[in-house]
Amino acid sequence: MMSIPLRDKLSATLLEVNNLQVNFETVDRKIEVLKDISIRIERGEVVGVVGESGSGKSTLAQAIIGVLDVPPAKINEGSIQFEGKDIFPKSDKNNNFRGKGINMIFQEPLTSLNPVYSVHDQMEEAINIGNPALKKKDKEEIIRKTLSEVMIRDVEGILNVYPHQLSGGMRQRVSIAMVLIQKPNLLILDEPTTGLDLIVQRKIIGLILNLKQTISSSILLITHDLAVAANMCDRIYVMYAGRVVESGRMSDILNNPQHPYTTMLKNSVPEGYMDEGPLKVSAGAPPDLRDLPPGCAFHTRCPFVMDRCKKDIPILKQVKGEREVACWLYE
Repeated sequence: MMSIPLRDKLSATLLEVNNLQVNFETVDRKIEVLKDISIRIERGEVVGVVGESGSGKSTLAQAIIGVLDVPPAKINEGSIQFEGKDIFPKSDKNNNFRGKGINMIFQEPLTSLNPVYSVHDQMEEAINIGNPALKKKDKEEIIRKTLSEVMIRDVEGILNVYPHQLSGGMRQRVSIAMVLIQKPNLLILDEPTTGLDLIVQRKIIGLILNLKQTISSSILLITHDLAVAANMCDRIYVMYAGRVVESGRMSDILNNPQHPYTTMLKNSVPEGYMDEGPLKVSAGAPPDLRDLPPGCAFHTRCPFVMDRCKKDIPILKQVKGEREVACWLYE
């Protein structure tokens, strides 16, 4: 009997999140943070989740990797599948999905790197997770080679340094180096360029895209910056007030946004031309999740608001090809 290559046996879909609902529950109230979220990531794909602060992007990432603080967070409904196996609700067969399965670089690496261990010790720990039997000499070679790959020039100078002694950009590079060692199938990046200057941002984006080529990882990018998503992503999901309001191919959404909120995000990105005119500043602010307006949560900022928008919540529906939009303009 002819054997089937392993890659042919694998499903094209690496991660699938279906109808996820997450609440933050306190003594006196319940706050819906994620409402009926469904996303998918194919093998070898870079997918972005874009939206302003408070839209629920980071909560989604933390729910996927299983690091939500419970309580107060609680996943009320939905399922998460990784490589065809349930990771929520948890499956006994797939409890150990972190590390080489799913890995995450958090928004502030200082909070994810251990403050009492040196860079060398944390890099060595990353090696031990996947290859504990390696000889000391081989580990040292991997540590130095990987740190060099993330454009750290003075490798010897930072090996015995602690995270708080490094700049934000250097901490981000160390985090990426640890991921390079573990070679995850899915890498989640939570605002990887926040707080970095433009030159360092470009270097970090280049490192991440090189990482995708080097280890054939899929990437889930969490960002508020549509320009960063445009440079990295194949597809994006646009989130507002805990819901997906638009999804589709990056090029389609960038060239022809369908939801008024996506248009607002696009218009708020400076294009850099001298004759461009004044930047279109976004009207209003994201709503407080503790006190959402009735109907569509965006209606208080929308230039096309109708009476129905103030009463009924629009359902995400397919409008053209892979495009999905939640807006009453398309009824």
